[in-house]
Amino acid sequence: MMELNFLMDISPEWWLRARDDEIFLKKYVFEKFERDYYPRIINQGRDKIDLDESGKPIKQEIIKKIKLGNFSYEFLPEDEFLKESYSISNGYIHFHPRRTKINSRLSIKVSI
Repeated sequence: MMELNFLMDISPEWWLRARDDEIFLKKYVFEKFERDYYPRIINQGRDKIDLDESGKPIKQEIIKKIKLGNFSYEFLPEDEFLKESYSISNGYIHFHPRRTKINSRLSIKVSI
């Protein structure tokens, strides 16, 4: 048995409304999953499978599990992390901080 983890972008406001209604949440995931999830390329053993290619039996199995509500989910809040790079010019070190923001997401775990 293999567990696959997919992510869907959601807003924190949506999560506040949906977290107490599991039926609504699972229906939303089923309706939106086909066009709004990532990663689109997964590893199965040593093979990479592109889920956007038609006729892949593993994709049909994933969709079937989601339709039946056989998945778990977890809310991942917005996150921000800092990356720094530097350059040296005329003997001086110049630091260049960059902030990277990650939107809030819903982690969806499906066992196949």
